[in-house]
This record gives sequence, C-alpha cells and structure tokens, in this order.
Amino acid sequence: MVLKDKRSRYWFQGSLIFSLLLLSFLIAAVSVGDWVALWPSIVALGVVLSSRRAFLGLLVGSLCGAILLAGGNFLSALGHLWGQQFLPIFSAPWKVGALLFTLVLGGFVALVEAGGGLQALIRALIGSGNAGARRMQSTVFGFGLLVFFDGLANTMLIGRLLRSAADCSGVSRVKLAYLADTTGSAVACLAFISTWIAFQLAMIREGYAALGMEVNAYALFFKSLPMNFYCWFALAMALLSVFRGFNPGPMAGFEQSARNTKSNINSLKVSALPSKVACFGALFPILVLVLSVPVFTYWLGAEKFWPFSLSKFANAYAVSENHVPAILVGSGLLASLVAGVWLFFGKSSVGEPPASVGRVFLGGVGGLLGPLAVLLAAWMLGAAISELGASNFLSNVLADRVSIALIPALIFLSGAMISFSTGTSWGTMAVLMPLAIPLVFGIAGEMPAVEIESFVLAAIGAVFSGAVFGDHCSPFSDTTIVASIAAGVEPLEHFRTQLPFAVLTGLVALFCGFFPLGFGLSPAFCFVSGLACLLFLPLLYTKAHVDSA
Repeated sequence: MVLKDKRSRYWFQGSLIFSLLLLSFLIAAVSVGDWVALWPSIVALGVVLSSRRAFLGLLVGSLCGAILLAGGNFLSALGHLWGQQFLPIFSAPWKVGALLFTLVLGGFVALVEAGGGLQALIRALIGSGNAGARRMQSTVFGFGLLVFFDGLANTMLIGRLLRSAADCSGVSRVKLAYLADTTGSAVACLAFISTWIAFQLAMIREGYAALGMEVNAYALFFKSLPMNFYCWFALAMALLSVFRGFNPGPMAGFEQSARNTKSNINSLKVSALPSKVACFGALFPILVLVLSVPVFTYWLGAEKFWPFSLSKFANAYAVSENHVPAILVGSGLLASLVAGVWLFFGKSSVGEPPASVGRVFLGGVGGLLGPLAVLLAAWMLGAAISELGASNFLSNVLADRVSIALIPALIFLSGAMISFSTGTSWGTMAVLMPLAIPLVFGIAGEMPAVEIESFVLAAIGAVFSGAVFGDHCSPFSDTTIVASIAAGVEPLEHFRTQLPFAVLTGLVALFCGFFPLGFGLSPAFCFVSGLACLLFLPLLYTKAHVDSA
C-alpha cells in the first residue's frame, strides 16, 4: 500500500511538472501580457507545494523561465539555463565565497561535535544533582544560543544529548523538541555567523541585482535585525515558557505528565563532572570563529588598527564589503583548523581517537551539499525572473493598489503561508526576497532615499520572519522533523505542541511589529510593545501554566 501511494504521488508530481513545462512552451509562443514575468515564480511555488521539495520547485521554475526567455525553443532554453543562469554563478566572487563558507562551516560543526566538548558543556551545566525542570529548560535554551552557527546542528545535538536528562528533570520530550527547534532556526537566522548567513546575504543581493544595483548586503543584514520580529519574539516566547511555565495548547498536558513521572537521576548514563579542559575544547573554536570575522574585517577595513573606535569599526564593515566572502571563508578555515587540532590530539566524543580528522570534516561538508543545491537553484531562478522583469511588473500592478505602509505586513504573511505550506525557510527566502526588495522601490516612487531604505529593511526583516515561522511549525519542515526525531517523539506530536507557540508569536509579530512599523512607528516601539503583549499572554491562558520549578 505504501509503495502504491508513493508511485501515485510520483506519478502526480511528474504529470504536474510535464504539464507546467508544456504550458510554458505555449505561453512563450503566445503573447499573453506582462504577467508572464511571474510565471517562473508561480511554477516554482506550485511544484514546491506539491512535492515538498524546494530544490525541485526552484529548478523547474528556472527551466520554465529559460523556456520563456528562449521564445519556446527547447535547445535554446537548455543553453540559456546553463550559460546564462548557472555558469555565471561561478564567475561571481561573492557567490563562490558564499558557497565555500557554507561548506567550511558544515565541516567545522562536525569537528566540534566529534570532539565531545559540546556534550561536556551540557553535563557541566546540568550538574550531577537532580536538576529541576526550570534549570533543565534553561540549559536547553542556553545551549541553543551557544550553537548559534547552525540550526539543524542545534536541534540534533540538544535532542540527542538531553533526552535522558529531560526525563530525570521532569521535562517532557515534546518540550525539549520545542526549545531545540525554536532556538535552532531563530538564532541561526539572527546570527551574523551561521550556515544561514551566506544564503541570507545572497538573497539580499539578489533583490538588489533585480534592480541592477550593487549593495553592501552585510550592512543591510545588520540594520534589518531589529525588524526581524518573529525571531526575536519566538525567543522571548521560549523564555516565557521556561520561567513563567507558560505552555498553551497540548503542551500543558505533556508537561504535567512529565512532572508526575520523572525518572531517577541514577538512570542518567553520564560520568562525573567533565574537566574544564573538555569544555574549553568546544568553547575555544567557537570563539575563534565568532571573533575572527570582526577582527579580520576591522583589520582590512580600518586605515589604522589602533586606536579602536566604534565609528572606525562600522566604517570598516562598509569598506571591507568586497572582502566579506574571503573573510568568512578564512574565519571558517581558521576555526576548523583549531577544532581539528583539538580533535587530533584529544579524544573523540566516544572516547577513542578519531580515525581521521579529515573524514570528520568532509562528512560535515557533505551534509550541506543538499542546502547548497537549493541555493544554486535559487540563484538560477532569480536570474530568470530578473531578466523577465518580474519586479517591474509587480511594481506597476501594486503601485496604485497597495499602500506601502501595508507592505511589511503583507510580505510577512506571504512568507508565513509559503513556509508553512512548504516547510522550507530557504525556499521561502529564495522566492520572496528577489521580489520584495524591488517591490518596495517600485511602490515607493519619489520618496526620500532614507524612507525607502527603512521600508527595504522592514521588507528584509519580514521575509526572514515569515520564512522562520514555517520552519517552526510546518509539518513538512526539516527542522521540525529532525527536532522530533532527535528528542525521541513523533513528528505529529511535536507539530501539535509547537503550533500554538508559533501562531501566538506570529500574531504578535504581525500586529505589534510589522503593521505599526509600516505606518511609521519605530522598531524600538514595536519591539517593546510586542514584548509587553507576550508578557500579558499568560494572564489570558491561565490553564496553560505548569510549574517550572
């Protein structure tokens, strides 16, 4: 029966793709209006929704765009796809640097994990006594902030290392999965060094490339951080759950049951407190990675290294923008070297010297080949929709129909719906960002440059927020599935218990963040009002409280 269902699904997906390609040829042969510029994006979204695979949808959308650009000639379309959409990626230093940095960081994560230092840190934080539920949850949250450089690594490590500790502390497995999932993607989206950052900067540049403009993507990313409301509020919601015992929806029942049935500490298979040296083995490579980026940037961008000042540091980021890819790759290699040396001369997480440091590193690199394929397909689709003029069409259609004040909220809602339906945050960024930034410029018209930039920053924050929303609650999201498996719970249970948190956080981000932001209120006011609203929620959901002591 399962095999038959798979065959039926594959048959449907194949028929859909064939139909869309055939329709693309027909559209290319008949003049149907300027809306055809949106066709590749529509195809990509339709295939992603039906197949739940971002790479397949983006690739098919790219091919449909090539067919339109080639006037319906299949051989010319293949040539355009290869020569105009794929090969130019590798002639752009910034894009090559983004690819290399993502691969290097994957290897770095594998080295740090294999060294055993992360597990040592967890054991040191929990302690040898019977930790209470609040202390245990605080440990999970703190560790989620520590493993800021990769969302999937966060969810996998926390779930795998803390299952037994959660049982002994009276914390449910679904709560463990929720905290791991929330800190994973939200922190990775906000961190200026993560496996996400190369993709995020690439999408910002793609949005400006559609307008024929070069931009300091790193500077825009930093400026947009205060407006990434969903990510900030998701972390605040997690803290509220930890310290106020706020557990809306089915989570309250799971937590109460866990408090009543927690196991004995003697069942936790951990040794005595680890040495400080073992913890240092995880912290030092991470600190090297985090600190080397600003140090290298300041060193390359500042005319004089000393005396130091914040203004010189900010200017160094602007001056060194062209060197950012090399800085990221160099920092990742340096941190990987430190982690590799520690692993070679120390012990692995299983107590034996590793067979090959290189094998561990390459294993981590291989784990990110799939996400990089999504990035390549996104770049190919972006090139097609840019050449077709999708941004100009959207601007002309919406300029007189949608107020620019509503744009941040509409972008967030669009991103939330796409990411929830598809389960892919990167795919959502790839579809929305190249359209959102040109849309703002098109609707803004003759507005002052400062005001246009403020709306662009709001759009960037809205795209990131909408993308992470689906990463937190979509039943198709890879992080949702990985978090549930790592914590030892059914994916459906994790989906059911995390959904109320995500929906409430999303509503606060929408009504306290993006709506007032669009009407001119400051990001600081939106942020504070959102936090106040979150603090008020426990008063409305009195039955959602579970003792966290």
